[in-house]
Formats: sequence, C-alpha cells, structure tokens
Amino acid sequence: MSILPRKVVDQVLQYKKPGEKEEIFNWRVKYENQFYNYAIYWKEKKIVGHIAIKEDSTVPPVSEAKTIIRLAVSVNTILRFFITHGQGWAHTVDEVWHKQSKLLEQMYQKYEVKMSDEVKQSFQEFMEVPTGILKEYREIQEANRVAKRIQQKVIGNYADQSMEKELDKAWNQLFHAKNNQHLLFLKTKESREKVIDFLSKEIPLWDLKGRWDLQKIKTQHRSMLFDKDELDAVLDVQSDVTRNESGEEAFKEILANTRNPR
Repeated sequence: MSILPRKVVDQVLQYKKPGEKEEIFNWRVKYENQFYNYAIYWKEKKIVGHIAIKEDSTVPPVSEAKTIIRLAVSVNTILRFFITHGQGWAHTVDEVWHKQSKLLEQMYQKYEVKMSDEVKQSFQEFMEVPTGILKEYREIQEANRVAKRIQQKVIGNYADQSMEKELDKAWNQLFHAKNNQHLLFLKTKESREKVIDFLSKEIPLWDLKGRWDLQKIKTQHRSMLFDKDELDAVLDVQSDVTRNESGEEAFKEILANTRNPR
C-alpha cells in the first residue's frame, strides 16, 4: 500500500474550497514514466472538482493533466462499476437454465406431432434462450475476472494506459454480453407467447404434471419480460455511438471543473 507524500496532500488541500471534502485516490496514474496522484472534491454529495498532482507535488497545467485525469476517471469508473455490479451480473444458477432447457425439450418431443411449422419454429427459438443466456454469462464472468485481477494490481499501486485499455475491453465484454441477454429476451417474446398458447390448449386439465410444467414455463416467460422503463433502458443502450458521445460530454464537464491551472 503506497503512502501519500505529505507535499501531495498539502497541495490537494490548497486547492480545496470552503465547504468541500477531498478524496485522494489510494492509487496513482503512471504516464510516460511519471507518477501522478489524483483527487476529487465533494460538496453536498456531488463531485465539484478534480486535480492531478505529480509525485514531486508540482501541479501541472490542465493541458498536461487532462490525459491523466481522463485515465484516472476511466479506470475508477469502470472499477467502481465492476465492484458494484460485476459479481451480481456474473452470478448465475446454471441448474435453473439447464432445467428450463430440459423441460422445453421434453415438451417439444411430447407434442411435436401436433405442432404446426410455425409452432415448431417458435419452440426452437424458445429452447435457444437458456443456451444463449448461459453463453453470455460466461462472457460476463470472464470480464469480471479480468476486472478483479486488474483491481488487485491497481489498488495501493498505480494504473497505466495498458491497464485502462484492458479494463475498457472487459467493460465492453460485460456490456455487450448483458445487452445480448436482454436482446435475446426481447426477440423471443412473441415465440414464447406462441409456445405458451399452444401448450395451454394442448395439455389436458387432468394432466396435473403437464399443467404444473406449463406453469413453470409461464413463470420463466414472465421473468423475461420488461416494463416500459426497463424496455426504454434496453433500447437506449443499443448504440455505442450514443454511449461514447455521452461519455465525452461528461468528460468535458469534468475538465471544466478541473483545478489544475489553465
């Protein structure tokens, strides 16, 4: 664990404004063989300032500091996201998805002779869901492992551009895998409904086992549905261009609040 030089702490405090709280990151930024400390200033739970300081305590101009701040913000944002959401997103009960796959296959085999070609196609699409979801979970889990490994290197030490690049790749892997899961739910909605409608008509009321299995399939289907806000959020993240543009706008605001001299 690195110990902050007293001179760096003094510089951070010097640029602090009344009513603010400061936070100096416990890791540094390494850029072109120089080390920088990065700090943020808080006021009423809102970040109101940023500063990058060299290890010798000199405060570089914003023209030099913006690359350091961009790297620090990028690494910190991605690491925080993985710490907050990575483990949860990576968690899957494989058995649940395997059981769903097996149940759908059993239903398909049992009622195949009574199916129209359209229902058969819908069944095939429904049966692809558990396999596809598990495939994307593997991608999420791998991305989470990469982020954990880099986190262990960074905390108490430093981050550089190669680590940022690797983290960004892991984030994109996580982002696209989660998005692919959502898209799989969306694009199979109609097919799942056709399967449920078919089974509801074909399974006799006296077939308690069959009706219970149908209820499981209905429950699984409902768990894949989105309310309006969730649907809007899923559709909103389809474009990486939008995400990149919003990121640049956020960074412009950060630069505007940077305390490094201009």
